[in-house]
Amino acid sequence: MDELEKINVRMRALLLCQAAGFFAWQAADGIGGSHQTPDSWMGPGLVISGIGFGLWLVTIILYFGDAFRAYKTVGYDIINDEWARDVRRRAAEAAFWVITVATVLAMTINQFGLDGGLLLKVLTGLSVSSFFLAAVHFDRQGETGAEE
Repeated sequence: MDELEKINVRMRALLLCQAAGFFAWQAADGIGGSHQTPDSWMGPGLVISGIGFGLWLVTIILYFGDAFRAYKTVGYDIINDEWARDVRRRAAEAAFWVITVATVLAMTINQFGLDGGLLLKVLTGLSVSSFFLAAVHFDRQGETGAEE
């Protein structure tokens, strides 16, 4: 079980990296491609976007590699056990509320003239990242015994 805990801790760290990478990818792409941001932001925005995409891609591959390793070494399906499904359900609910509130705020900000494409990229990054962050939060919460 010690090996399984090590894998689980690593998978949580990879989820945090996925959240950061995905948000950087989407938000920086929106900033780099927006006609409302200065032209000097296009280059750095696209570089940060590329780095974010790379981080997200590498960490998602490592994440599923760890899940496969847990299944092979310990014989435990760490992604589809009852606890993981419950964590994903709760994380999806939390992400739903984050994206709902963020969408209302974005629609309000859009009324003041901010580019809708930029807001859409930020909302996309926020929705996926909030799911990953909530999944890590709820997984840690159960580990410490602080369940609701």
